[in-house]
Amino acid sequence: MILTILQFLLAFGIMLFLHELGHFLVAKLFKVEVEEFGIGLPPRALKLFTWKETVFSLNWLPFGAFVRPKGEMENDISTGGFKSAHPWQQFLIYLAGPFMNLLTAFVIYSVTFLQVGFPNQSVVLIDKVEPASPAETAGIRTGDQIVTIGDRDVDAFAIVTDYVDENLDQEISIGIRRDGELLSLNVTPISNPPEGRGAMGIVITYPMEDYTLLQSVAMGAQDTVAMSRQYVVGLWQMVSGQLEMGLQSIVGPVGMFSIYEDVARMDQEIIAKQEERDADRVDESISAAPQRTASDVASPWLNRLNFFAIISIALGVTNLLPIPALDGGRILFLLPEMIFRKKLPDKFEYYYNAIGMACLLLLMAVIMFKDIFMIANG
Repeated sequence: MILTILQFLLAFGIMLFLHELGHFLVAKLFKVEVEEFGIGLPPRALKLFTWKETVFSLNWLPFGAFVRPKGEMENDISTGGFKSAHPWQQFLIYLAGPFMNLLTAFVIYSVTFLQVGFPNQSVVLIDKVEPASPAETAGIRTGDQIVTIGDRDVDAFAIVTDYVDENLDQEISIGIRRDGELLSLNVTPISNPPEGRGAMGIVITYPMEDYTLLQSVAMGAQDTVAMSRQYVVGLWQMVSGQLEMGLQSIVGPVGMFSIYEDVARMDQEIIAKQEERDADRVDESISAAPQRTASDVASPWLNRLNFFAIISIALGVTNLLPIPALDGGRILFLLPEMIFRKKLPDKFEYYYNAIGMACLLLLMAVIMFKDIFMIANG
């Protein structure tokens, strides 16, 4: 439990840090002075260090992080201040944080595709043979490839399931490729298998094919765009009433950790299944398959990385919403100046963001206590 908590806090903290790092780097690019880089929200708990006139601090409210450019909330157009930067430069500074979150997800997805590859679902491999099953009786073994069933060539697992369903309790022939040799076996799928088993008593997997670097980058971009679109559609459905909306539909850091616990539990199940599969191979004197399979590449870290990629996308997209105190809310105030060259009153912007920040902190507190209450009550 302690290790899981530390993993979550570290990864979540890194995502928040990267978000603010985006703001920080683009501000520095445009020669805007940054007075403070804070982890957590004020009040300040600890001054960590000072680098190039920027104070790096640790704050008491563990909800996020912030970067405070010089004069951002004041009508200060002195050299080096935020207000002295052109509106399009201010726009890019605000945009850099959410962009960094989306870039983080893109990198995670790209690296995952590069390391794992993709399953070739036209090749059906036996990953496990249940004991005392029709498959075991027929002599089917882990690592075998199903190439034919009856009079049909097998280039998808659906062909196997369809044929088996049509011939329950009848002997059928299965063509197997084992160590380069083609074998013909007879098996009788049963109509009333034990709970959790199929009619033949097999678990299948697929061989993994490698992605090139360019393919991995393209797939990473595709997944990032798809997940971002899915998140936006989900938000719209909640706001428009197509989905039930309520506090139970929204989670904060505590609720996210609860989900992360479930992901960690799934990881443990993957490890247990891999150990069981390896033990079966040893018992059957079967060496590891000469090619990687989907079961081989199932990794706890892949699940966790995918979880944090989704959270990073949620952070990036949420911060682009036109909500006070968020990046999208600040961008909203820049649009009149960028489009019509007419700036809104500074007081209006100040009070809009101040009230918005207070409401946002209140909402975060309510969500946090809701998450704690729901976890405490199961």
